[in-house]
Amino acid sequence: MAALNFEQIVGNTILGTEHSIDARACPDQYLGLLSDTVGKPQFPLRVAAQERTGQPCLIMVLESPHVDEFIGDIGPAKGFTGDMIRDFLHEVINLQDVDGFGLVLINAIQHQCSLGTSTSVHRDKVFRAVWAQGGQENFVSRLRALLRPNDVVMNCCTKGNDFEVNTPLRSLVEATIRAHFPNVQTIRRMHPASWRTRSWRCAAWRYSTEPKDVSEAQTESQLPVDELEARNKALEAQILLLKKIAANEQATFKSETETAESEKSVATLSEPDALVSIKENQIVRGSVCTVLMMGDGSQRHMKTSTFDPDGAITQKAKTLVGSKIRTTCWDPKGSPGRWSSQGYFRNVYSAE
Repeated sequence: MAALNFEQIVGNTILGTEHSIDARACPDQYLGLLSDTVGKPQFPLRVAAQERTGQPCLIMVLESPHVDEFIGDIGPAKGFTGDMIRDFLHEVINLQDVDGFGLVLINAIQHQCSLGTSTSVHRDKVFRAVWAQGGQENFVSRLRALLRPNDVVMNCCTKGNDFEVNTPLRSLVEATIRAHFPNVQTIRRMHPASWRTRSWRCAAWRYSTEPKDVSEAQTESQLPVDELEARNKALEAQILLLKKIAANEQATFKSETETAESEKSVATLSEPDALVSIKENQIVRGSVCTVLMMGDGSQRHMKTSTFDPDGAITQKAKTLVGSKIRTTCWDPKGSPGRWSSQGYFRNVYSAE
């Protein structure tokens, strides 16, 4: 199996990119028995996929690793995606159908197609380029080496952001699986990052090699009237709740700004960026902190014992994972950027 020249492909695809390229590959891994995974805070183990034990496995396919996967020892689904798998896999599929199975996680492309930035910037274009220049063959070779009788393949790749003009990423992967492994049992589910929304957990996406792929085979026009009415009511309730949250956040920010003024500090507001994931109880500069993992690859941290003793800000941040946010940080009036430039934050707000 020939190695991919990821750096060269990226250089030919994203001309003049200012982002450094991490050319390391995220290994395929065996993470233990499903029964030891669901509902647990961590995967029971992480070893090379080739070290899987003899029982059949659920082989979950993701499209490509992002920022969390490259923190520390590289591995698939290390951040928010892993949390969603452990928390909701039992709702996504009937675990009785895979009783006694192990779990293997692999990426269709093992390299960081997002280049450490928001997945809306480079990921789709880089994925397609790598897939066309050896990535597809690399995936087929790895999957063929892993597959054993009675394994179940679960395609959880994202459709990408450019699916209206190009074949969805997940459909590229699905077509390859069907062409090379016609006798393999497959399941199609949404990317685990979307499982925080209950309605996406059991949704089987429609396989299509055409642009404008839809996530569900049943369209809104085909839904029963009572279900449409229920969805509308739920949407109206959500809108009211969001308005209340927005009003509370404005009041909180005003109060925070006024307090900062009284303490001869300035509340510095960050630029909007995607909140990728949250890490709790992390040691930063000797203190226990909540750490925000941002879409641009940066991190922001808050000493919880001083600024979030009741955990309210951390819980608030958890509701904003996957959204664009802004953070505040109190900088002394005479020293602008003193704390904000070091990655500290005091509060978090939705920027959407």
